[in-house]
Amino acid sequence: MPDKFSILKAKHLRLGRKGENIACRLLKNKGYDILHRNLKLNKIEVDIVARDGETLCFVEVKTRHYKKNYKNPDNKVWVRKQQTERIEKAGRRYIFKIGGQKLKYRFELIEIGLRFNSIISINHWDSDFGRIGSN
Repeated sequence: MPDKFSILKAKHLRLGRKGENIACRLLKNKGYDILHRNLKLNKIEVDIVARDGETLCFVEVKTRHYKKNYKNPDNKVWVRKQQTERIEKAGRRYIFKIGGQKLKYRFELIEIGLRFNSIISINHWDSDFGRIGSN
């Protein structure tokens, strides 16, 4: 019989997968091409790697489930400095790996709020980490 931790971890993974599916649909509707999902680069995972025109986008997806009394937050999800550095490191590894040192790239954040399997909020910051750059 699975322990409580295993059950909670499975629920968390299902919620994350659901959020990533929603995020991919959002990006496709905005004209992005999805290149990879859950890309692992030396123990670092990027939720979505996409292309917006000629810009490579590394997208972090945050999904929350609200059970009751949802209040739409005024502020975006706070992404810890450590997490930001992790995503940037993975992005640089990916660019180096594909030999695209001249590519434009950016880091994005999509926040999704769900309640009873319904989407109650979606926020997309297409330059959340404060910079658009190229190598």
